[in-house]
Amino acid sequence: MKACKTILLIATLFVVACSGRAKVIPDNDLVNIFHDAYIANAYMREADITQDSIYLYEPIFKRYGYTMADLQHTLTTINERKSSRISDIMHEVNSRLEREYKAEQRKIVVLDTIDNYAKRAYTRTMYSDTLIRVTELRDTNKLRITLKDLVEGEYTVSFDYLIDTLDENHNSRVEVYLVVNDTTHNLRHTMMLSRYREGKYSRKFKADTQHKELYVNMYYHPKLETSEKPDITIRNFKIVRVLPTEVSVDSLYQEQLNLSIINHELMTAFTRDTIKIVEMQDSILLEEQTHEQKDSIALHSN
Repeated sequence: MKACKTILLIATLFVVACSGRAKVIPDNDLVNIFHDAYIANAYMREADITQDSIYLYEPIFKRYGYTMADLQHTLTTINERKSSRISDIMHEVNSRLEREYKAEQRKIVVLDTIDNYAKRAYTRTMYSDTLIRVTELRDTNKLRITLKDLVEGEYTVSFDYLIDTLDENHNSRVEVYLVVNDTTHNLRHTMMLSRYREGKYSRKFKADTQHKELYVNMYYHPKLETSEKPDITIRNFKIVRVLPTEVSVDSLYQEQLNLSIINHELMTAFTRDTIKIVEMQDSILLEEQTHEQKDSIALHSN
């Protein structure tokens, strides 16, 4: 175990002469010192810091009111005591680190769940049309959509299409772009449309505060080509907006003033088709267990 290596490192790294009378560090404080030393070592490795270890550990000893001499004296005499052994201390440190790791993993899962729920809760279909059929040139304007007053977020444009054999055009394409505040086109995307067979278009566009419009032309032709008689069918056209995660979560917290989104029923409903529900926050679990105990007592009383 890495924690064990940290303990051995601390125990063997320094040979310090005791000045005055060294203290015997109690088991609880010894566990705390080794625990903090492991966390400090992990941080040093992650940050790629190569500082002398004496400067790393001395503040930890000082925090609990001890010196390196006290630690050396304690490790030298610990096996002479019947009440504890170094292996017991190491086991307790490892157990504590494992509990903390699991707790942090649980928090991460819960926070990710909240993020995903918030994004889903504030996902909006901004424009949709189940069927657009165009067989005349004068009707091609139906295939041009402009979404105005954009807010920051991710916009997905998608639709199914079929260009029929009666269509007299060539090199038909879809064109989508964002319009910046100064009317400049940004993030323009074009794609050649397949002919005489069903096709699908789907593309995501990330708008920021400078973008004010999203323009979609589902039947675009190069300027040098003459537009002829069209015959195209569009189905399931959608523009779906997903707000940034931080905006979605902030909106959700404002809506749920007491953070009531973190309750068992709501989270279970959300995660039913995604991930197995994890334990909620300790306070909520305690509240639920209290309710269950009361229900059980009431049943037995009846």
